[in-house]
Amino acid sequence: MANLKSILLFVAPGFLVSYGCSSSDNAPLLEGKINVSEPTEITFYYDYNGNTFVENVSTDSTGLFVFNPQLAGNEADVALYVGSDSYGAFLEKGKSVKMDIDGKNVTFQGDNTDRSTFYNAYQQGFSPWTFKPTPDHPFSTAEWNANLDAGYEAAQNALKGIKDATVRERYARLADASKKYYTIQILSMDSIDHRAQIDSLVATIDPNADESRLSGLINHWYNRANLGNNNGTLQLTPYFIKQFADIDSALTNESNKKYLYATLSSMFFLYQPSDSDITVFVNGIQSQLVKDSLLAAKIKETIAKRNKHINDGEVFPSDPVLISRDGTKTCLSEVIKGKVAYIDFWATWCVPCCKEIPFMEKVYEKFKDNKDIVFVSISQDDNRKAWEKKVDRDNPQWPNFIFDVKTGREFLDAMDINAIPRFIIVGRDGKIISVDAARPSNRNIEKILNEALGK
Repeated sequence: MANLKSILLFVAPGFLVSYGCSSSDNAPLLEGKINVSEPTEITFYYDYNGNTFVENVSTDSTGLFVFNPQLAGNEADVALYVGSDSYGAFLEKGKSVKMDIDGKNVTFQGDNTDRSTFYNAYQQGFSPWTFKPTPDHPFSTAEWNANLDAGYEAAQNALKGIKDATVRERYARLADASKKYYTIQILSMDSIDHRAQIDSLVATIDPNADESRLSGLINHWYNRANLGNNNGTLQLTPYFIKQFADIDSALTNESNKKYLYATLSSMFFLYQPSDSDITVFVNGIQSQLVKDSLLAAKIKETIAKRNKHINDGEVFPSDPVLISRDGTKTCLSEVIKGKVAYIDFWATWCVPCCKEIPFMEKVYEKFKDNKDIVFVSISQDDNRKAWEKKVDRDNPQWPNFIFDVKTGREFLDAMDINAIPRFIIVGRDGKIISVDAARPSNRNIEKILNEALGK
C-alpha cells in the first residue's frame, strides 16, 4: 500500500457504463464511414457529469457505421477509438452529423461541424496512444515534446473555427489542461529529476474544474494531494474508505468526485478483497454512493460477477475466436484440444509481458518435443499491425494469435483478466489446472508443467 498513491489512476473498464442504441425514426446522431475493407470495431466513449459511458459498434464490410445512443445529457463530446487511432465528434440530441474517416483525414457534414472538427483535432492531437511507450517504441523526451507541441497547435488551429465564444473558451481550457497533463507525464518519465517543476505545475491544477476531469489532469492532482495520509502500515479497506471521505471533503465539483470514486472503486476490486472487506467497504462509502446511483449499480454488478469467478477445476466460460499471423481464424478449444496447455495472455505495449518472452522461449525449448503439451500466446492488442510487427521480428516457434475483438473481450471479461501478463494452465480434459499460473520466469516453472502433464 505504500506505493498506492504514486500510481497514475485511470478508470478500469468494469466501472464504465454501457448503454444501448436507440431505435429513433429520426436521422441518427452520428453516421459515418471508415476506409476499411472488413468489419471493424469502434469504441465510443464520453463523459457525462463524471460518469463515463462506453459502447462498441462494428462497421459493415465497407466501413459504414451508425451510432445513435440515448445520450445521458443533451449533448456530448464523444471519443472514437479504432485500434490505436483516436477520433472525436460532437453529438447533440435532435441533430445529426456525418463523419468520413480515411486514416488521419476526417471530414464532417451536418450539424455542429465546427465542434466536431475541433473535438476530432483534440482527440487526434492528444491521443493516449501517442504518449504510450512500448518495448518497440520507447519513451523519448524530445519526440514526445514535439508530438505534444504539434497536438496542441492542431487544437489551437481548430479552435479558431468554433462559432460560439463560450464554447470556444471551454474548449480552450480543455486543450490547455491536456497539454499540462502530458507535460507533467513527460517530466515524470524523464531520466532527469523534475520534481520541483512538477510540483509547481500540480499546484496550478484546479481539482474542481471540469477540464481537470475531462483531460485526466485531476489524476496528477490526486497523486500529490496526499489525501488520507497515515503513518505506518495501511489496511486496504479502511484506506479506501478514507479516500472516499477525503475526496468528498476536498472537492466541491460532484462530477469530479464521481470520476475519482469510480477510479478508487476499480482499484479496490483489483486488490481482490475478501467478501467481508467488500461489505465493510460498501457500508463505509454509503454517504457517497447515495449521490452516485450509477456507481452503486456498477459495484453491485462487480460483486455479482465476482461470485461467478472462474476457478481451478472449471472450464473456460467461452470459446473465443483467435486470429493467426496469416489471418486464419480458429477457436481456442481447437488449439488446446486434448493437450495440456500453457497459455500466455499478453500485449505488445505491456513491458512486463515482453520481458517474459525470452523465458517463454527457454521453457518452450525444454518441452517442444513433448506432443502432450502446447504453448500458446494470445495478444489482446487493439493495434493488430503492432502485434504483426512484433511476431514477425521475434519469430516465436509456438502458436501465436491475436483475439478477435468481440469474442476476445467477452472471454477476458468472463475470466476477469484485467491485468497482464497472465498465464493459465489447462489440463487434457479442458479443465483449468491453474487460473493464475506461474510465469515462465519462475524458477519452478518446469516442475509445475511436468506436474500438470502427470495429472
